[in-house]
Amino acid sequence: MTKRLSPIFPIFEKQHSEAKAIFFHLIKQMKSKKSIELLGKVSFLELFSELMISVHMDEQIIKEDIFSPFRPLQKNLRKIYHHKLVEASLQEKIKETGKHYNRFSKQLDEYKKDLYNKTYDMIVGSTLEHWDEFHDVALEASRGLKPLMLNSGINQVMRQELEQFHLDQTGTLGTQKLKEIYQGIRRIIILENILIQIGFNSIFPSETHDEINELKDSLKVWYKAHLTLQSLTYFISHEPRPSAKYVNWLKDLTKVKKSLSLKAEGQAKSLFDKLLV
Repeated sequence: MTKRLSPIFPIFEKQHSEAKAIFFHLIKQMKSKKSIELLGKVSFLELFSELMISVHMDEQIIKEDIFSPFRPLQKNLRKIYHHKLVEASLQEKIKETGKHYNRFSKQLDEYKKDLYNKTYDMIVGSTLEHWDEFHDVALEASRGLKPLMLNSGINQVMRQELEQFHLDQTGTLGTQKLKEIYQGIRRIIILENILIQIGFNSIFPSETHDEINELKDSLKVWYKAHLTLQSLTYFISHEPRPSAKYVNWLKDLTKVKKSLSLKAEGQAKSLFDKLLV
């Protein structure tokens, strides 16, 4: 007798179908908006694969990392997202100052062209079997899963994310830790949404959800400043005589990032006092 499908499978199948449709769209034409949309879908598939591994920890249904064929694509899609953030910062700076930053803009355009060409070649050269194999394994892994099994699996993955958030309350978090928190917060939001969609109550109260979203928003602004500072620093380091406008922008960005870091750190420490109980 065929085991009944879990209510989580339709959630997966919708994301998988939409991801595959965007993938086919990118085969026709590379677009930053579609690439960033695909990154979101692929990141969901990664989290889903981790959830299925957690649920079937003691079984042999999932024998290997089914997401591994998608990791190179995910890496490049994330680079496209990063580049888009830096481009947005440049446009904001041009609008704010009325100045042009042609040499920096040219470097960004050259990097973009190379990145998009490599990503397009990766997409066109990949096999569609990976999408079907992922779907088949997810289908099999979703059979016979009872709600409490899913609840336990989601809570296990959630705990793994939260364990990375243990902070030194007396010191600064640093760039790497803030990046990890930004990624972890977004994964926690996805897990909470899955939990609600399959019929369970949210783990955290609405007030905590508000704080989670506020921290996510703060970290997104911080991350944008960080990436722009990183890209501008690289540009200036290769300029024999960097223009004063670039040097001044670098100084301003350094101050902005520091201010945003302090704000995000304060929010993170306050939030994690409540989450890590």
